[in-house]
Amino acid sequence: MKKLFLAALSVLAVMTLAACGGGSSNSNEVNVLDTLPDETINITFWHTYGQSKGELLDAQIAAFELLYPNIKVEAISQESYDGLKDKTTLAIPAGNAPTMLVGYPDHVAEYMLGDAVIPLDKFIEHTTWGVDLSDFIPAYVEENRQYADGLMYSLPYSKSTEFLVYNKTVMDANNITIPNDRALTYAELETIAATVVGNGENQCEYLINYDSPANLFINITRQYDGGYTDIDGNILVNNANTKLGLNYFLGLFQDKTVVLPSAWEGEDYGSVPFKKAWTCMSVGSTAGVKYNMPSQKEIDESDYPNDYLQGVFEVGFAPVPQLENGINSATQQGPNIAILSDSTDAERLAAWLLIKHLTNVENTVDWSMETGYLPVRTSAINSDEYQTFLTNPEEYQANASAAINAALVQTPYFKYDPAFALRTSSASARRQAEIALVAIYLETKTVDQAVQAMIDQLTW
Repeated sequence: MKKLFLAALSVLAVMTLAACGGGSSNSNEVNVLDTLPDETINITFWHTYGQSKGELLDAQIAAFELLYPNIKVEAISQESYDGLKDKTTLAIPAGNAPTMLVGYPDHVAEYMLGDAVIPLDKFIEHTTWGVDLSDFIPAYVEENRQYADGLMYSLPYSKSTEFLVYNKTVMDANNITIPNDRALTYAELETIAATVVGNGENQCEYLINYDSPANLFINITRQYDGGYTDIDGNILVNNANTKLGLNYFLGLFQDKTVVLPSAWEGEDYGSVPFKKAWTCMSVGSTAGVKYNMPSQKEIDESDYPNDYLQGVFEVGFAPVPQLENGINSATQQGPNIAILSDSTDAERLAAWLLIKHLTNVENTVDWSMETGYLPVRTSAINSDEYQTFLTNPEEYQANASAAINAALVQTPYFKYDPAFALRTSSASARRQAEIALVAIYLETKTVDQAVQAMIDQLTW
């Protein structure tokens, strides 16, 4: 009953947003000022970052305010992406939404229902204030321009992808070398599992954990050239290739080659089981590198007490495994940054200037080196400072650097999910993909039953 009430409340909020949106998304109605007004301009920026990332963001904003003394930025953390989206959805019709915010494409698609977010194209193309989109990672630009009218409703910001971290001590003891310049194949994982999965010395109970069942489900559909969803909100999972991939992974689950966090009660991620050496590998976000490090020096002891650590072992990093002779796919994730329409021309220009500042070469490099997110600009990746970080990092940056190096191997095959908020939403599709794969892992449903349940939930 509670879930039904929350679902109804969410639908009501979206309907209210659509009826009471604070402006229009039509690019012809976005007026870009040629000069920044002299009077004080106050803008609010909602994000999700905790203390360490929040402090770095605050420092970058402080530098921005020195450049533009009449712009005052109030940056507020809403703690989680879902919490930020829910709060924004309720704030828009109430007239107290922020000037700008971070969010995923499906969040932006929902805001677009009520013309509550503006396209940024006129800012991007402006002779004084514009940016060169060709310098941004092409896949990131495509993600932000995927909407029906082909306009840019956000700019890439804290982008990340998944990477593979592995117990190098165990691999070395078994004379197994993991390449870091290419992805392992699933067939290679099976071969490695035959040696390292077990209860003996230099073995783990499972070979590889995947933190995100949703990402794994979606990558399976891509690698097997199956179907997932499209921009029109069609659910395309009921096909032979998708089911072939899911049945293959059922076998990998059963022989303990692959595991999901649901194997361990109370664990949402595989970082703790990896540090306990219950699993020899784990796939997670580049933004969470530090949580997989079995070292007192690199983790917060208040979050990870000593009894979680089974001694310190050496780790290695590699790209996410792929299907041999399949379609390579790596999840492109992390939020973008947008401007809401309930704002004045002066506030919009101020917000745009902050977006430009946060995504310039210097700041996207610093953000990446300190957080594990990826730079959004090609020139940033090629900069001397970033290349030094990748090839000869400071000691405390070594793990982040190695993980990002592995992640950058995947850049040519980054993929993003279609974003929609129609009869169902892309966020709901991701949630049902996760539920389906967990059910297959736990064997509470067959592949056919899990796929059908997903379709039933998303097409009612």
